[in-house]
Amino acid sequence: MIVDHISNWRRYGFGPAWEEVMRWLESYAPGGSGSISALEDGVHPVAGGFINVATLTSRPRSACRYEYHKRFCDVQMVLEGREWLFNAATAGLTPDGAFDALNDVGFFSPAPAEVTRVTLAPGTFALLFPWDAHLPAIAPDDAQAPLRKCVGKIPLEALRLS
Repeated sequence: MIVDHISNWRRYGFGPAWEEVMRWLESYAPGGSGSISALEDGVHPVAGGFINVATLTSRPRSACRYEYHKRFCDVQMVLEGREWLFNAATAGLTPDGAFDALNDVGFFSPAPAEVTRVTLAPGTFALLFPWDAHLPAIAPDDAQAPLRKCVGKIPLEALRLS
């Protein structure tokens, strides 16, 4: 997982698909040229993947399972509100049910023993790879609140990794 401020995304040379997704996200970050109020919830095609914009309520941690993907990397960015994002390595975790290849999502249970927690607020993004089990949209201190966020999906093979 990489967590950084949107103003630093150009420091990561992950290639054209990365650049297209990050330019789109940057336009809706604080100080960007896009209008958050005019941005519609739903799927927006970008760079062989897409960006899903959603308005939701942050969730209690106890009600969630860690998720993972095989084909896509996530770029998660909050537009309005705050969330906790938990992350753990997938190595050694036990899948909970069959992997949904159509939607590129699977879950783990029980929760990993060792996790990292970060706070995402407007202007901060997290890049999650297929080897990252993650628990997004968690209510900080269990205080559920409105949350508006983007989740960019970039095919792993489209990223230039060394």
